Order: sequence, then structure tokens, then C-alpha cells
Amino acid sequence: MATVSLPDTVRLDDTVVSICASYGASDPAPRLMLASDSPQDRGVETEFAPLRAAFAAVLDPTKLRLKVSMFAWHPSKGRAVSWRVSGRKDAGAVVMNLVYRQADNTALPVEALVDYKTATATDRMTLQAGSDYTSLYVAVALSRDLTGTRWPAGFTDTAEAFGRFGDLQVHMMAAHTVGAPASPGVLQLDSTVDQLGTALITVPGRANADGHGVWILGDQAASILGKTTYLE
Repeated sequence: MATVSLPDTVRLDDTVVSICASYGASDPAPRLMLASDSPQDRGVETEFAPLRAAFAAVLDPTKLRLKVSMFAWHPSKGRAVSWRVSGRKDAGAVVMNLVYRQADNTALPVEALVDYKTATATDRMTLQAGSDYTSLYVAVALSRDLTGTRWPAGFTDTAEAFGRFGDLQVHMMAAHTVGAPASPGVLQLDSTVDQLGTALITVPGRANADGHGVWILGDQAASILGKTTYLE
């Protein structure tokens, strides 16, 4: 079992994106653990199924498995997310929890993981074309000496998590940007890694109060000044 606490700042109806990378013969399965606050039940763990959708991808040929769970948070769902993992190397499973506020929880995607692609013996990856609203990118690298990365311009709220599978370091990196129908650029690593996978996750957003979207430079289909977006 791999468990990571949610941030202390999580609030009612925040959207939680929990990501698990593990090594084994079967996909990891998300579970939410809650320690009851009642005196007679204190310390007893109750299992909740937090996911509206959980989709898995496999980074062949290493069998590194990446799975994503997205759900709206409520106090009854506890303060941590746990993942059931299997396989001898799963003691090194890597879990990351990200929290988004003002997302549209009525439109959580059926499959949170929109796209996943892999490469071997590389130090860079051209990121996938974005999706609607917020595009969250998660990169997982297997290496022995990776120490840093550089996201393209326009990415914010970067996060990292680390683990080990055998003699390789697992480096999980995440950042998000606005959705756009073109690649936001290249993820650059500071060394060549054995295996690299990048996942695209859509975090649904609420429409702006004025009914117009955010201007996205280079998006000539849905981000047109004077038609879909206006400068103030």
C-alpha cells in the first residue's frame, strides 16, 4: 500500500488529482483511507472509492504503470489517498496528489488520462497538444542521474516526487498550463534517461462569467481576439 496525505489547504469541492506510478504485473488501484474521529472508532480505517475515473498506462518494456484518479473532495473522504500496488518492486511506488480549486466537478472526465506516450534513451519530449480548460502534464522518467527538468514557457505550479525501482531512480514531474490544440513545447531533461513517459490529463474548468474564454496564443480555432476573447 502506498499512501500520501492531501495538502492541509484542501477544501470542500476541491478537485483532487492523484497519480500513482508503480512497477508490477497489475495496475495500481486507488483507495481513500479515513481514520474515524469518533471515540469508539478512532484509529479504525474505512475504505472509500474516491475515483470517478481511473485510467492506466504502461511504460513498456519496463512495466512501469501509471494510473490517475480524479475526484471532488469532501471531508468524509479523509485526508489521504492510498493506492493498492502489487509486485516485488512496489515498495518504491511513487504517488503525487495535486489539488485544483474552481474546477468543474460536474464535468469530471470519464478517463482522466487523455493521452500517454513514451520514449527511450532521450533527454527531451515534445508534449502532446493540450485539451480543454487546464492541461496537466505528468512526466515519469527512469534514470540513474536525472536531477532537473525545464518545462516550456507558460507552465505553472510544478511538482516533483521521487522513488526507486530496482537500481533506477523514478522521477515524477508535473506542471499545468491552459488547454490549446497545439503542443505547448518541449519538456527538456538535464540528462539522457533510460525511459520517459508523458501523460496528458484534463482538469475541467468553469466558464468565465463573461462567457468568453481565455486568450491562448497560437490557438486560431477557439481563441480569437474580438470573437471568443476580449481584452479589457
